[in-house]
Amino acid sequence: MMCSCDEAIGRRHLAHQLNNGTELKTRARVPVTLGFQQCVCPECRGEPPVHAPAAAIHGRTSKIKRFYWREIGFDQMERMADWEAAHPEASDQERAAAYHEAEKLALEHIKALHATKPKYDFAEPSQAEILRQHGVEIVALHVEHAANAEKGLVIVKDGQTISPEAYVAQHYQAAGWSVLPLESRPLHALFGVMMWMLIQDPGDPFGQMSGFGRRDVFEAGGEPDMIWTSLPEDFGAEGYASRQQRAMKKHFKVLSDGQDDLLWLFDLWVPGSEHLRQYLWAHRDEDLQRARKLVEILPSETIIRILRYLIGWYWERYLGWPDLLAYRGDELLLLEVKSSSDKLSDDQKRWIGDNADLLKLPFKVVKLHRKRA
Repeated sequence: MMCSCDEAIGRRHLAHQLNNGTELKTRARVPVTLGFQQCVCPECRGEPPVHAPAAAIHGRTSKIKRFYWREIGFDQMERMADWEAAHPEASDQERAAAYHEAEKLALEHIKALHATKPKYDFAEPSQAEILRQHGVEIVALHVEHAANAEKGLVIVKDGQTISPEAYVAQHYQAAGWSVLPLESRPLHALFGVMMWMLIQDPGDPFGQMSGFGRRDVFEAGGEPDMIWTSLPEDFGAEGYASRQQRAMKKHFKVLSDGQDDLLWLFDLWVPGSEHLRQYLWAHRDEDLQRARKLVEILPSETIIRILRYLIGWYWERYLGWPDLLAYRGDELLLLEVKSSSDKLSDDQKRWIGDNADLLKLPFKVVKLHRKRA
């Protein structure tokens, strides 16, 4: 059943969706047999609203967009429908411009509502609490900031102006470490290559054809060609790993045969993984090369642990990875670089907790403080 408070917008804009719903955890399709009923949702029963924040994917990382995705979507639908009714002869170009304007106004409207009467509570533990709770070491470095330089740049020796990440990389390299730029995309390139045969298994009954524009062409400013490929209906949801336990066990057994075999498999699977990597925005050559370097650097059990972590709830764990990977012999160290005033994002806080509980990778935060005159 559905709540009657959604009936007006449902019948006007979503008539094609009224017979089925989607279970959030598994993405399973559920038939709606009783239609609209009174007092189904918590709000209509006088209870606090239940939030279901969307994944922090490309173009949707702010809390407003993640928590209010439904409200923003409904607001935009109403605005666009009203515009269409008033402009029945509009051109495609005019409709596209109106769509973007409706999107912008809907977001502004929901932001204003949240500022005056918030529907969802964004409150979470502070940065200091997260770091203290999980025993994260903070490394303090003192640097000279460039006068009138772009935001985020610092001066190092020889008068060079470089990024905070480059400064920290040089600092650790001087101590005998090798350093690889990391963040999220190389991990997702790694995931795409090593997991595509499982995720795009043609025997998966949840597989369906999905279409999306080529990411590389879009980033180059062109009109992207469509990629059509098979993806499970529940990919990225929390329930995917539960459903695929048996298939995952077989796949990880293939991956557990050692470091040399993993590198061989990586090279073998790169061509076949292209569509999945495009879908995951992990298509760039530099990210693919860094992913391969991860296979060379990290022990095979660490690679598998990272892949298991990602497949467990992909869209929830998509962002938040540290800036740098430092390695020296058998030592590994993940580093998150922050200026003295920078704060950890929500995804970074979540990753720190997940690392302490699940990944258990050596990790430090490096804080860059301005040198005193």
